[in-house]
Amino acid sequence: MSVARTICQSGLCIGCGYCASLGGGGMGLSRAGFLEPGPEAFALGPQAEARVRAACPGLAGDMVVPAPLTDPCPAGAVDDRLWGRSFSVATAWATDPATRHAGASGGVLTALARWLIESGRVKSVLVTSYDPGYPIGTRSASSSDPGTILAAAGSKYAPAAPLAALARLRENPGPHAVIARPCDIATLRRALAAGDVLDVPLLLSFFCAGTPSDAGNRALLREMKAGEPEDVLRFRHRGNGWPGETRAELADGSTRTCSYAESWGRVLRRHLHSLCKVCPDGIGEAADLVAADAWYGDANGYPLFAEAEGRSLLLTRTAAGQALYTEAVAAGVLQASPLDIREIDRMQPGQIDRRRQLAMRVLAFRTMGHALPRYNAAALAGYQRDLPLKGRLWGYAATLRRLLAQRLRGWGAGA
Repeated sequence: MSVARTICQSGLCIGCGYCASLGGGGMGLSRAGFLEPGPEAFALGPQAEARVRAACPGLAGDMVVPAPLTDPCPAGAVDDRLWGRSFSVATAWATDPATRHAGASGGVLTALARWLIESGRVKSVLVTSYDPGYPIGTRSASSSDPGTILAAAGSKYAPAAPLAALARLRENPGPHAVIARPCDIATLRRALAAGDVLDVPLLLSFFCAGTPSDAGNRALLREMKAGEPEDVLRFRHRGNGWPGETRAELADGSTRTCSYAESWGRVLRRHLHSLCKVCPDGIGEAADLVAADAWYGDANGYPLFAEAEGRSLLLTRTAAGQALYTEAVAAGVLQASPLDIREIDRMQPGQIDRRRQLAMRVLAFRTMGHALPRYNAAALAGYQRDLPLKGRLWGYAATLRRLLAQRLRGWGAGA
């Protein structure tokens, strides 16, 4: 049986699209509302099968430590137990006001993508935008047009398969840059190490809290009283401000909106793929450069989600990412200010909690008999080192409760 078919049948497909890219790029929604490869990925030749076996996130060993971090820490970089490797840590934003406003936070990734094209550093950038034919869905493609890249700015809390678009990159000599989720970037990093000849010298990512299903986005439309997907002309989860409204423009000329806290906090986070609950890397450790929300905190340090001028958290993970950051600041593309890495603890408490609870969540999944990828046991133990026993037991019990409830809905629908 093919690797892709085995992974899909085991519930371990996160929908990155890498296997599909080797068979033409076809993806489709599963019954659970997540993207999975089409039948072409189940009939790959031996060489392509070997690449999938080396790269697929459903099989990857030592998932907690992406490939770049298995090497000794290079000069100028620091390895942090919770936040991984970094050469620079900063708050940053696009100096172009339109880019800063359009982006999910400070527009950093959009600004860098446009500059990479305009400066001739890459031929195209692989980005994910909304699908004009299905506005609550996504479409990934490489683009050489800075205007198209700007139009694609903002977070998409929906199934996406950016690596499926690698099928077109193989037909178009590079160099190219890729912007994708941490799991996609880690998959691509493994694929390159296994011999894929793609010319992608820059891999950019962002902090990710998980992928909601298509069913979750349909539920969000109902919550917004926006009808069904066929009633929607244009949709946007975030951006056009920080964090920006969730906005549905309808065929009847009306508009429905809700806040980020309402859309993500009340609806979408309840529909995450189950594997996102045991993701070893929501912070883009395999990327060259990663961006996130540099949330301002309240008196207790908890993030505020009130509208403000966009501000991104930025970490450079590799020498290539550091060079890109340095050159972009010098060119006036970004404005940045150095940040102590411990400040991220306050800006991103959700990511801290996910890392500290990861070992207990993995244990709960295994207790319930779910198939899982392999993990780095030493890293799991290190993440929970400062988590009290009471907190570990709470995390284990809470995950068990969610998994039991999930049995009534089916695997993949959000634990």
